[in-house]
Amino acid sequence: MKFSISTLPFINNEVSEGLFQNLKEEGISSIELFSQKPHCDILQIRHQKILEFAEKTLGITINSIHLPIYFNRSKELQDRKKISLCISDNNIRLNSLREIERHIEAAGSLGIPIVVMHSGIENDTESEINYLIESLIYLNEIARRNEVMIAIENHTTKFVTIKLLIELISKVDSDLLGICLDIGHSNIFSNYISDLNEARRYLFSLHLHDNNGEEDEHLMPFEGSIDFDYIIGFLRTSKFQGVVTLELNGENITDNTEFKKFLKKAASYLTNFENPKITYNIMEPT
Repeated sequence: MKFSISTLPFINNEVSEGLFQNLKEEGISSIELFSQKPHCDILQIRHQKILEFAEKTLGITINSIHLPIYFNRSKELQDRKKISLCISDNNIRLNSLREIERHIEAAGSLGIPIVVMHSGIENDTESEINYLIESLIYLNEIARRNEVMIAIENHTTKFVTIKLLIELISKVDSDLLGICLDIGHSNIFSNYISDLNEARRYLFSLHLHDNNGEEDEHLMPFEGSIDFDYIIGFLRTSKFQGVVTLELNGENITDNTEFKKFLKKAASYLTNFENPKITYNIMEPT
């Protein structure tokens, strides 16, 4: 297994050499890059140079990329335009397809093996499913040419179930298409224990964060209702070989002191994931 932290907590700030230096100083050496403008755009040469610095100078590994959710993440929610592979609007769908295609190509050129993707499903209509399958068939060929795997996430809607994701994978019939199981989303919309067992054959990636079963809070482990000792047990006994990513909420990071405390706590959890002799319930992060 590979253990990472997502750059989601820092999404309100543009990636920089300083961010990666801080990660490295706290012992965090692998990430899932959230490639969402303006936080990060892996198609932009300036950002590519920052990522090259992180990898080659600091030794930070980019295990996966979270593909963008919006064409551009404006400050005001109503101004954001969602990327969707299954919307009936041909113009938006084709532009979305091209945006994701370019990201897959960029991931391939940077040697990043996995891209995590939201399906775009909003209403669970037949037309959405059909458009999505068409898009996935096309993107599967792009992924194959670039030696990249696509992990579809069970994102924040009750319609994107593990059963649906498995059906999509079966219809595309590709070993490059799998699942990113978000434990926090499962805790809200289904059951994370049954989802883990149902998805295990197709798992490329896991997103870990906590909540109280009602809102997508992206809390640290053991701050909500998810049994993380069970999660650790699953990882140790399932022979999972994919990427495990802490995908946390950074809204409470208000200054540099809070930033350092956040990184230290996240790093301690990553360390305990990798140490089979320690479980969360006997360890108190500093």
